[in-house]
Amino acid sequence: MRPFDITSDDIAIRVNEDLSLTVRRKDGRMLWVTSQTHPPTLTIRRGEDESFQLPLGSGQDGFTEFDDGTHRGQTVRLSGFAGSDVVLDLTLAVGRSAPTLDGDGRKTAPAADELLVQAAQVGGTDIVVSLEHLYQLEKPVSDGGCLVVPHGSGYLTPADCPDELPGEGHVGGFIGARWTLPLFGIVRGQDSICVLVDTWWDCEVEATHAPGDQSSLAFHWRGSLGKLAYRRRFRVQFAEGLDYVGMAKIYREQARREGLLRTLEEKAADTPGIRHDLDTILYRWPAWNPDDGPVVLDELRALREMGFGIKFFFPKWSSAGYSPERGLPTSAHAGWQSLQLETPVPGGWEVLVGLADAVHQLGCSIQGFIGPRSQDRDGPGYEEDRWPRDLEGQPIHDLSTHDAVERLSPGLDNFEARGLKLDTLYFDGYSAFGPLVEDFSPNHPVTRRMTFEAQNACFAETRRRGIVPAGELTRFWCMADCDHFFFTDWSSDRLANTPVQGAPAPVGEPIPLFQLVFHDCFFAGFSGGGYALYSAGYDWWEDRTPRLYELLFAAAPAYNWLPDGEVPIGDLKRASVQRKLDWLKRWHAYYRAIATSEMVSHAFLSDDRTLQQVEFANGVIATFNMAANEFRVMNTPGFSGDWEQPEQFLSAAER
Repeated sequence: MRPFDITSDDIAIRVNEDLSLTVRRKDGRMLWVTSQTHPPTLTIRRGEDESFQLPLGSGQDGFTEFDDGTHRGQTVRLSGFAGSDVVLDLTLAVGRSAPTLDGDGRKTAPAADELLVQAAQVGGTDIVVSLEHLYQLEKPVSDGGCLVVPHGSGYLTPADCPDELPGEGHVGGFIGARWTLPLFGIVRGQDSICVLVDTWWDCEVEATHAPGDQSSLAFHWRGSLGKLAYRRRFRVQFAEGLDYVGMAKIYREQARREGLLRTLEEKAADTPGIRHDLDTILYRWPAWNPDDGPVVLDELRALREMGFGIKFFFPKWSSAGYSPERGLPTSAHAGWQSLQLETPVPGGWEVLVGLADAVHQLGCSIQGFIGPRSQDRDGPGYEEDRWPRDLEGQPIHDLSTHDAVERLSPGLDNFEARGLKLDTLYFDGYSAFGPLVEDFSPNHPVTRRMTFEAQNACFAETRRRGIVPAGELTRFWCMADCDHFFFTDWSSDRLANTPVQGAPAPVGEPIPLFQLVFHDCFFAGFSGGGYALYSAGYDWWEDRTPRLYELLFAAAPAYNWLPDGEVPIGDLKRASVQRKLDWLKRWHAYYRAIATSEMVSHAFLSDDRTLQQVEFANGVIATFNMAANEFRVMNTPGFSGDWEQPEQFLSAAER
């Protein structure tokens, strides 16, 4: 392909023969070069069995001026590929983004030059299955700086990070499934790249870090049900003085324009139960059994008398009905079929309704549970054809979303008819759909995009009934429709270069990138030690100040996710229990002060990154000394602004 140039007021981009890019300032200073070893590549399918790859730049070209009112450049029509009749349009155009301002008119991100990239198959009988390395952005670690990756709450991978990525950890991953935001960045001195992916549903991103060599971000555009199918689009901003906080604020404003940014205060107008839940801690009785109900009610009563507001996790039962062997926290799966049973537990619905009424009479709210991604042969409504199919037509035993709302509605109707009132409904496995399968079934095909849309439809149907919708893990695409999440952080949402369960430490620095965008739009727990009751290796690292990260990530307090947070609790006067309750009071006082206020900044205050600080729009400032395991909170009633240590709990070894 013939090289060409596109320019803005401040930058000049050279598009090379292989479609790699060289970006310079107008004064000639080099800014960025896309990968020279991984140029853009096409994967093409012919017929049922034949597939092959070709360099995208190997096509013959024809040029058309492009101007969408914001970006100006060229659309290159690529055709004449060796051995293929594929025709593809690639648009490269530049524009200028305006500075990002906060609600008071203060600048939170500078103006930036912006490159628009679009690609679509527009002709040919051969099928473009995917576009790889469009583009791969990289920098030598000798240049300093860091990667900014939206894994979980967010991570910085500094140039001096001694750990490689991905190593033995997760390779790649789709935006919206693994990656929590469609926002990625590279910082190098005063120069930054901020990538905003507009058509994110089928975009897979690889983040790599080779100590002593380079760090990179590679963007791959996968087929939708095996085809490129629609125009793929993303933007790259080249900015000076832009850090990860500024990147988050750029995306926050975009999310506002797209209708994703709905704050808890705004949502509470439609779902008033949100206001109650902001004043609670979570008490989770995980699985129903015939013995513990009276004990649980006594504990709820005692906790209420201590002044705690309570969100009560209503106990689960099996999709085929209660049995002792399927009545444990890890075996009472509570799939969608469980909501439709005639006799869910011994004594029937009357027993469950009686429990719910007693809980409500204590002034507690109730969170229910549904597992929509499986079906039980022994449960009502089982259908073999419901299983999705892979490309070869083989069943995948992880339900797609083709009938998600249709499976949900009868269960909610049944709850209403039986008189069991839920205040929140938690969808296990939703908002964190992984692996993100496509359904190639001829009877009910489902794309990745349809999977996201169907989950939002379930959340919306739940809200329509006056119930707070809850998902598993925080993801940008459901922020408008979902309010409560199981965790801000989970083992799969920690950046590691080993299998995440039991990883010895994160790679790089955890940061509240997601919270800088959406904190005031949701509330979520933090797995700070309690999941070890069910399985080891899922909780935050005991030696990495989990109590401080509960506060840094602005998580909502929960009894169960503290170490040994078993329910029923037993003797509430035990010293170990009293320490948990004391910490929950402190944690809740902090959380309630910041729950509905935008997180406006996060900063590392020391070179070793152990001293960190977050600030909220209402003036609350919290500082954390990770080395000394202490924190201070300023401008908040009940906090003096002096350094204090969180409650200490026994380590696993000590327990």
